[in-house]
Amino acid sequence: MTGPVAAAILATQGSSPLAGEGQSGGYPHETLAIVAERRLGVAALTALLLRDPAYRLVVEARGSAEVGDALATHQPAVMIEARESPLSSPSSEANRLQVDPDVQPEVFASSVRAAITRARAASSGSRRERLSDRERQILSRIASGRSTKEVARDCAISAKTVGNHVSNICQKLNLHRRAQLVLFALEHGFTAL
Repeated sequence: MTGPVAAAILATQGSSPLAGEGQSGGYPHETLAIVAERRLGVAALTALLLRDPAYRLVVEARGSAEVGDALATHQPAVMIEARESPLSSPSSEANRLQVDPDVQPEVFASSVRAAITRARAASSGSRRERLSDRERQILSRIASGRSTKEVARDCAISAKTVGNHVSNICQKLNLHRRAQLVLFALEHGFTAL
């Protein structure tokens, strides 16, 4: 390594049509990291992304220890590395994007969007698998427009138990509102409109 390692952690929202309090989309925040051997490379790539209002800067880090701590803390879904970057990342290869310092802004932005889409698809597939059969059953009924009492009656359980299942589903999927649950169910084939 010829110089200090630098990084910037950015957050973005999914491009869902549903909006909630404090969120511009129906997906939870997704983070991405830009790492390079030089701060100038990180600053340039960060500036390109910050042109888009969907991105916001979360933290900047300098030095191997600080960069390592930032990556461990924020666990970015996508890692963007300058080609000369010696850093190995905890992200999977599928979510790693290597760019040349001289990359065209339009090419860079579209590559980042594609990497985020791949990371989102991988994440949503694994999130769906975390649900139990009963949770999937309840999610399907909720997404079909049934009330908590109707779901309870259909499943022969109490409304309180339905509420507990809904809370568990929200926690597993990192969702915060019933509308987000419905959107997730529709997007992942639990039910159809």
